[in-house]
Amino acid sequence: MKERILVLNGSFCEEPIIKKTKEMGYYVITTGNAPELQGHKFADEYIACDYSDKDAILNLVKDNHIDGIVSCANDFGSITASYVAEKMGWPGHDTYETSLIMHHKNRFKKFCEENQIPSPLSVTFTKKDEAMEYIKTCQYPVIVKANDLTGGKGILRADDIYSAQKAIENAFEKSRDKHILIEPYISGEQQTVVVFLANKKVISFCSNDCYSPINPYLIQAETFPAKNIDTIKQQMIDIAEFIAQKLQLCDGILGLQYIVSDGKPYIIETMRRCFGNQYLTLARKHTGFPWEEAYILASLGKECKHLQCNTEVMQYCGHHGIMVKKNGVIKNYTIEPEFAKHIFMKIEINGPGKEITDYMNQRIAYLYYQYSDGDEMRKAAERFNDMVHIEFEG
Repeated sequence: MKERILVLNGSFCEEPIIKKTKEMGYYVITTGNAPELQGHKFADEYIACDYSDKDAILNLVKDNHIDGIVSCANDFGSITASYVAEKMGWPGHDTYETSLIMHHKNRFKKFCEENQIPSPLSVTFTKKDEAMEYIKTCQYPVIVKANDLTGGKGILRADDIYSAQKAIENAFEKSRDKHILIEPYISGEQQTVVVFLANKKVISFCSNDCYSPINPYLIQAETFPAKNIDTIKQQMIDIAEFIAQKLQLCDGILGLQYIVSDGKPYIIETMRRCFGNQYLTLARKHTGFPWEEAYILASLGKECKHLQCNTEVMQYCGHHGIMVKKNGVIKNYTIEPEFAKHIFMKIEINGPGKEITDYMNQRIAYLYYQYSDGDEMRKAAERFNDMVHIEFEG
């Protein structure tokens, strides 16, 4: 009898996780509110349920004799997985309280402040009038964030009191728990470090630069590895291992997003889950480490320290999400040969015939590419939007 594993959600982001879990010999059940998502068709079974509703998922687990749970590429999924695992007595996930620290911005920022981890100092508000009073005397520019969302939702920069008022309204409207943060805006280059922890030690390391030319709060492209990463790599490893030890993190992924300003990294986000945009697939190709397999094994409380790296790697690679600068129905798109020759995989999301209704957040397709020269790749990444031509209907 195969063990029955629940994978939260079934979008294209979770598709590699679903496929790998099946390949590893498990019976895979997916869930979520959107049965039309393409990842579900690769599961053995789909059961509709809101994966952000932790008690509903707990009941689903009990009613369907589930043996283990794997989070999706969403903070709510990671929190739910920790909650369910704790209630069921399963290994492989942080405690529910720790998961809240890692995925709620106000708690993580407090943790950073208490432990001298470099991070912009935030002020948290639960009342709109108190936030409105604060912005009368704060120093600008600031960034205003909804406490519990991902993908740039509920985030706006404010350069004066009038834009801060709008940002506060936006953040309170979007936040589910009605907590918002206001913190200094730090100028610099955004990067991400993703490590895999085993026994609270880093056994694999991956980094990338982040590009957000259309929506400044939503990453559109990522290039591996991050520029000048060698200058701060050991510092990031030390921070990751300190967090793991301090919070007694279980084996698994730890992601740190940060801004490099004056050569120093300032952490702005963290997460304990697989990333969107099939990030782990790229991480595997870049490092040779079996990230998807490791993520699944860790989620099920299995040993990971034996995993080996493949020596055949893509030294310079990344992904780019095709976005547009207005809404409308997509008729067609073309990619200039200069870019097209580097693409090794493409995933259609809202291709020809599909309507874009939220251009600041929707992607038409994802392009995965490889270069032989890092500087060439980074220069190209700044021009990817100019090398993809979109044609609208009408």
